[in-house]
Amino acid sequence: MDLNIDHRIELVTIIQTLCNYWENLSQKYFNKKLFQCKYKENINKYFKKYIKYETIDIYNKLCKEEMDISAFLSLILNYTDPPNLNRIENYNENKYEIFIDSIRKFYKETKFDYFLENNQNEYRKIINNVGNKEDLLKEINSIFEYLDVDKRNYGIIISPLVLGNFGISTYLKNYVIISPFDYKDNNYVFGSKESIKNIIWHEICHTVINDLTKKYFNQNKCKNLDIPEIFLKQLYNNIETIINEYIVRSITNILEKDKNCAKTLLDQEINSGFYELENIKYYIIENCTENNKLNKNNNYEKLINYIIEKISKSYCA
Repeated sequence: MDLNIDHRIELVTIIQTLCNYWENLSQKYFNKKLFQCKYKENINKYFKKYIKYETIDIYNKLCKEEMDISAFLSLILNYTDPPNLNRIENYNENKYEIFIDSIRKFYKETKFDYFLENNQNEYRKIINNVGNKEDLLKEINSIFEYLDVDKRNYGIIISPLVLGNFGISTYLKNYVIISPFDYKDNNYVFGSKESIKNIIWHEICHTVINDLTKKYFNQNKCKNLDIPEIFLKQLYNNIETIINEYIVRSITNILEKDKNCAKTLLDQEINSGFYELENIKYYIIENCTENNKLNKNNNYEKLINYIIEKISKSYCA
């Protein structure tokens, strides 16, 4: 497992930045502008003459049809590094092949490799601003043990352009994408060592929990449940997503052994609308954990039903 800047993600997020995609999301849902930084200045300066390039036009059209904000991050990670961007084995999606074709041309005609080379100092600064890489990678090991997954199947990508953080599964590998939330004194701000660790735990959890929930989730059990407004404002627009968030946030809290950090984290989650987190956390400890590992059997289905019941009582009474 390693922690790096990924050229595929930079390629697609620079296109998104030229389309103001992440900026528009931030304005729409959080009513605030994204931070500005040296890297974005470099992007605007270098790519301004390509603002009317066909790739920009194609993306502007596609993103209006695609509701999943991580869809194009996931898409590009199922291809090899540029300039070839070959589809990886077993990945059969061709919904956005026209976009991939256009990106290949964009990479070549903009001399994207030249831009990447000229920004190596900025990339090194971004990675250094995360903190000590070796220490961080050691800190997160407990999540792999708890979920019983191989850390060699994971990579951590630092992206200065996206809004938020993501856990993404591809046919060959799982990725965590983390982003800074501010830029001050010529440095990219990622938060404390503990908060970065918790973010990475959270996103690694999603690569396992999302699939487990999909396996055991019965839509009929909550077809009459409305999505609480507090979650809609956070882009959580279906019950399955909220269930995933409850489980992921509970596991992250379980793994935090520093009591003060765990309490602070729990309070933050409750304040953001996850009122039943403490109850669900203890349900997982008592019913879904064995030998310090998460049970992935029928007890998980009972956990889902328990969460649905809690949501029903807490938000829809």
